[in-house]
Amino acid sequence: MKSIDLITFCVFAAVLLLGIMMLVVQDMRRQRPDARIHARVRAAFPAAGPNARETRHEDPDLFTFTRNDNVISRWLGPRIARLRTVAGANGPRVVIVTAVLAGILAVLMSSFLPLPSFATPVLLIGLPVLGAIQAYRFLVERFKRRFLDGFPDLIDLIVRAVRAGVPVTHVMGVASNECPEPLKSEFRLMGDALKVGLDLEEVLDTAVARIGIADFSFFCVCLLLQRETGGQLGETLENLAGIVRRRREIRQKTRALTGEARITTKILASVPFAILGGMFMLNRAYLMVLFNTSAGHKVLMCAAFSLTVGLGIVHKMSKLDTAR
Repeated sequence: MKSIDLITFCVFAAVLLLGIMMLVVQDMRRQRPDARIHARVRAAFPAAGPNARETRHEDPDLFTFTRNDNVISRWLGPRIARLRTVAGANGPRVVIVTAVLAGILAVLMSSFLPLPSFATPVLLIGLPVLGAIQAYRFLVERFKRRFLDGFPDLIDLIVRAVRAGVPVTHVMGVASNECPEPLKSEFRLMGDALKVGLDLEEVLDTAVARIGIADFSFFCVCLLLQRETGGQLGETLENLAGIVRRRREIRQKTRALTGEARITTKILASVPFAILGGMFMLNRAYLMVLFNTSAGHKVLMCAAFSLTVGLGIVHKMSKLDTAR
């Protein structure tokens, strides 16, 4: 067999194996609990899916996502709307300021540190993007934590009002005055939409897409099921409040149990930089071999890749997903 035939066969086998692996991984992702929950939520709320433009007839700018015209806006529009939901009008500003500060830090590092030539463009591009992503994730996680802290008490308030004979569509606007942010803003928005005549299903569809929290999706499913089939809404919501509280306790316990691993990850991430700083101060000539020679550049590249992969694995193992 000729070498060209062998190379062709190896490439074909590698592509075939990669395709099979991608299919297996995709099937495994679809079988995960969170994927099944999202599929059920999309089935229950078709307006929250990718065909929202076809199923939603009303499009008030204050209440729904803006219409998307191109690929960039389709990718960026929902994320900006999500950012405004979790952080208000200052959300995009926080992300932009964080990216700008990260870019300034990258320029200073590339100017004053003896970095290899290949590291400068990576640093100038990667650090602002990483800063914007981390700021976005921080705002979303803070919104989820604050929302879920007061959500069970709000459900209890709705249960008491429903048992007193008040319709749930009237309770939402009143309940918003008795709860803290961000519950106050979200339920006030839902109450105002119901007052101007929007249908309950449409209001809940848009709220599920805007808030993006599984516990709130359960609440909306309970309301829609009770509307279609009847039943004791007060008892159902009371059970849901207990479930939300238990899920919150599980998240808190998980965070406590993984605290040591998270601290270990931060310590391991800081050790190489502390050693490099110490060597730069004590024996600069010994350290500059890494920055002034091609072999040193290769060593730094391998070290950076190994550190990134290792920290990513440790972070993934120590961060249990309790959002489902």
